[in-house]
Amino acid sequence: MKKVIVIGILFMGLVSMAQESDSESRAKNVYLELLSHTPKSFKIDRENKPLSQLLEADLNSIWKLKTAYELKDRLNDHEINWLEKEINQMAVSFFLEGKPIILQSVGGYSGCPEELLHTEIRNEVNVTIISLCQGGCIVNSDMEDFIKIFNNRTDKLISN
Repeated sequence: MKKVIVIGILFMGLVSMAQESDSESRAKNVYLELLSHTPKSFKIDRENKPLSQLLEADLNSIWKLKTAYELKDRLNDHEINWLEKEINQMAVSFFLEGKPIILQSVGGYSGCPEELLHTEIRNEVNVTIISLCQGGCIVNSDMEDFIKIFNNRTDKLISN
């Protein structure tokens, strides 16, 4: 009888662990999908797009825009202004799609939390909070600037 109970407890533990890792895997997939998603209403401003090699890629996701913006010290003012307009447009496009997003910087000395995605209600609007992990103790000021630009637009949209 004891063996049956022990086996039952072990089985339940394994099932529980499998469900946890499955839900963690789903959460990670949703996180990566949001960072690489191109909202339907987002259109790259190709007409005014600068010719810089650093901006050659289709900057059509949060992840790609963030990566390009982190190289802004190698761009001129015109290129930076164009990129900032694209960041604003990305925030608007997510809002229009019904998926307003707020970005937050996490990590540093204390490391990154396991949960990088959650939702909050702000101004009676359901908002997805995406944590962008900084690896290491040094704060990436370009990433912080990117987050401010993106979040300022989202904050204005959800406060109206």
